[in-house]
Amino acid sequence: MHVGDAKLAQTVSDRAEAFYTEIAGDLGYTRYQKFWLWDNRVKILIYPTAQAFAEACHAPAWAAGRASSERHEIASYRQSGESFLSSLLPHEMSHLILGDFIGRDHIPLWLNEGFAQWEQNRNPSKTTPRPARAFALKDLMDMDVREDRDVTRVALFYAQSANIVGFLINTRGGERFGTLCRSLRDGKTIDASLSAAYPDDLTTVDALEQKWLNSLPR
Repeated sequence: MHVGDAKLAQTVSDRAEAFYTEIAGDLGYTRYQKFWLWDNRVKILIYPTAQAFAEACHAPAWAAGRASSERHEIASYRQSGESFLSSLLPHEMSHLILGDFIGRDHIPLWLNEGFAQWEQNRNPSKTTPRPARAFALKDLMDMDVREDRDVTRVALFYAQSANIVGFLINTRGGERFGTLCRSLRDGKTIDASLSAAYPDDLTTVDALEQKWLNSLPR
């Protein structure tokens, strides 16, 4: 359904279908036809202005979109150029797909946002530079920036989380990444989940941090 712009609605629908296939593949899923059909389909709402979006969704000033697993809905506002279609749409879809396929509970914020941010910027050159500074990985995994008003701190959290998720998917593959997510969903600690997904060399947070840092260009 759409109001006022059938061409935009069709473009959004086509892009969403393509992103769905790519994102599901990065989670190691080859059978996902049962999701997002009929009554379970996702609604994509595009408000006319940023202010209208913020007021309707109670979003912080820095947010450009929001995904609701409860309502199976993605909301944003009309933006110039390709910003919504090429970046924000795959980001918000990633949140919903991760929630549908893996389960919303027990998925930590760094992994949820890191996965969405990595899917938003699929060009590896955008997600793998060595950061000028970084949070200690154990600190990052305990952080909650959803109500944080420090834009610099939020940006670093997103960038570092995306770096780590990109490293895991690019070097170890989607199936193992999916195993990590499901282990966390089932209530295992992060170290136990890493051991289940990457038994060869990433069995602890410290090991992941060291391997990740060593993988970045100097």
